[in-house]
Amino acid sequence: MGTIARYTEPPPMSICITLLPSSSLALMREAHLVFARSLGLAVGATLLLILGGVVQTLPGVAGLMLFAGLVVSFERLLVGNHPYPRLGVANRITLVRGGVACLIASRTLDPATLGTVEQWMVVGLAGAALLLDGADGWAARRQGLSSAFGARFDMEIDAFAIAVLTIMAVKAAAVPCWVLAIGAMRYLYLGAGRILPILRRPPPPCAFADRRRKTIAVVQSLALLCSLVPLTPPRRAATVCALALCLLVYSFAADIVTQISNRNARVAPK
Repeated sequence: MGTIARYTEPPPMSICITLLPSSSLALMREAHLVFARSLGLAVGATLLLILGGVVQTLPGVAGLMLFAGLVVSFERLLVGNHPYPRLGVANRITLVRGGVACLIASRTLDPATLGTVEQWMVVGLAGAALLLDGADGWAARRQGLSSAFGARFDMEIDAFAIAVLTIMAVKAAAVPCWVLAIGAMRYLYLGAGRILPILRRPPPPCAFADRRRKTIAVVQSLALLCSLVPLTPPRRAATVCALALCLLVYSFAADIVTQISNRNARVAPK
């Protein structure tokens, strides 16, 4: 007798779903709302700049895409790194500062020359963002939401804003091209860390070093703003930026020496 083949359905596949804790879900709901509003405001501001003839269409869209990339990156890093169930006012302020930096970046991409009125506008926008830089840390402490994630987010926005201001200062012919080294310093350091693992070692906690980094970062912004003021003579602007660059080199050198000296520290992941 022939054998009758019997068809047997394979067992259903088991699907493992990892649910986020309720605190993370609340954080993401708040973040989605904040980010949607931020992108909406960015689109409106970009349209106003384009229709007003302040920037051309392609540079304006490029600045908008830059801000969208910033928002997406921040959202992806939020869960698992932000230790609180709320986004907090401080991170919102830092996000606003990032939007201002992207707005100024869109003008740096515009090939048109920078007029005197536009220089004053850039100085006003960047100056307002610099004032907000002092408010985000205060807000985080006030709400009890201080974290290493928020501090890193603030630091990266500082570095990006300074890089944008260096490009703007050179574009306005206010300072020589070597000023671009101020904006490139942070990213050269990160690149060097990819080659030299010792530079990925976190420096030991030190209140003085933290104040030094923050103070020197503010000095960079003030020096670049001074150079962008149309009333500042080019020679004086170059001198101020040169002094700021020397302080920045000192700050990075001090961190590198500390990292090399602290050889027993754990290497940070890539």
